[in-house]
Amino acid sequence: MQKLLSKTLLSKKISPQSVLVGLVSYLILLLAFIWNNHNLTANGFVVYEQGEYWKAFTTSLMHADFVHLGHNTLFFITFSVLLNFYFGFWVFPILSFVVGGVINLIALKIYDPNVYLVGISGVIYFMAAFWMTLFVGLERQWSLYKRTMIATGVSLILFFPEVFVKNVSYLAHGLGFGLGIVLGLAYFWIKREELRSHEVWIEKAPENHELEEYISSLEEENCGECHS
Repeated sequence: MQKLLSKTLLSKKISPQSVLVGLVSYLILLLAFIWNNHNLTANGFVVYEQGEYWKAFTTSLMHADFVHLGHNTLFFITFSVLLNFYFGFWVFPILSFVVGGVINLIALKIYDPNVYLVGISGVIYFMAAFWMTLFVGLERQWSLYKRTMIATGVSLILFFPEVFVKNVSYLAHGLGFGLGIVLGLAYFWIKREELRSHEVWIEKAPENHELEEYISSLEEENCGECHS
């Protein structure tokens, strides 16, 4: 009798609590945008020359305009809910916020010291890559090739730019996506037994020609018992 994987951790229904976490997190972004405190934004000079490293973290909460914030809204809420529910509070918002600061620290070190870096985009790319990586690791009802192709295709469709726009930090996006893959792999490797403990396997009857072989094997077993 074959076994079939019917459910994984990602099959679980999302809780209202995680939805609330996502909405409250977005509300914080919205309030930060309305407050529009330029003292929370960062460039390389402010961070590395004046030593205000904490601004590399707070600048993720700021946005250039409402259009900028609007572009990030759906992705941010979606992945914040997914990561919080399936992987816990330490992945979102804690790890996601910390990684956002790390992304900005790296990018601001590379950019001209006078270039300001604002927005949550780098964090979103991290969150998306982290999620896709865990999807590949967990959804074993499909082959590894199929899971990888699904994750790659979705990532290209949703996150690869059709045109390159001035004033968009593709460096931060790339850093976020890369860190999402690396940390997603590390997280999966460390917690793979716990993550896969949610799997539900069911027995599956053989199909087509395999059914005949299965029946024959049962008959042979029964005959063996009769002779004994």
